Amino acid sequence: MRLDESDLELLVEDYRRATRLAHVAGFDVLELHCAHGYLLHSFLSPLTNSRDDAYGGSFANRTRFPLRIVAAVRSEWPVEKPLFVRISAVDGVDIGWSLEDSIAFARQLAARGVDAVDCSSGGMKLPRDKQVVSRTLGFQVPFAASIRKEAGIATVAVGLIVEPKQAETVISSGAADLVALARQALFNPNWAAQAALELTGKDGWRLWPDPFRWWLERRARTLEKLRGE
Repeated sequence: MRLDESDLELLVEDYRRATRLAHVAGFDVLELHCAHGYLLHSFLSPLTNSRDDAYGGSFANRTRFPLRIVAAVRSEWPVEKPLFVRISAVDGVDIGWSLEDSIAFARQLAARGVDAVDCSSGGMKLPRDKQVVSRTLGFQVPFAASIRKEAGIATVAVGLIVEPKQAETVISSGAADLVALARQALFNPNWAAQAALELTGKDGWRLWPDPFRWWLERRARTLEKLRGE
């Protein structure tokens, strides 16, 4: 089934209403999902967008609807609250949506008041030899670095960022402005608090929740004595 003009208008208003509700509910940051084969990515990618109207074909046409959604969301989302957009920086290797497309799209996002681009990849069914780059530690960080440099917009790095010092290097090197965790935070819900200790030393205890910070800090001192540290 193809969405017609009236369907698209309804979707714009749905996103607008959802944004208002998110603000009323008290959310501080909003991220619009334009990645991983979902609706807005399906407009962007030439692999899935086969429309022959104003929303298909050229780059300008394929980005038209996602950019309409961005404008609607930004118009409802307070200017003092950050708006992120998550993208698949590439569909795959030399196929479909490219990094150059992402850079051009990111410039359009910046012009419409988006504060940061969250740089993931993939989401389309591809031939085996066109799959996304191998999953090594931080394998998507170069996408964030390129978009940040070329599009002049803040970026979020994601993808197999698992250690605090690894995350710190992403930021300190200027590859991205933020690092986001998903599976690693599921694996270790205390990742951020433990990172504070690893990166700042004992001063990091102040960032632990008060209900159990005192006991764990005391336990750490005891362990240090027992180990002769």
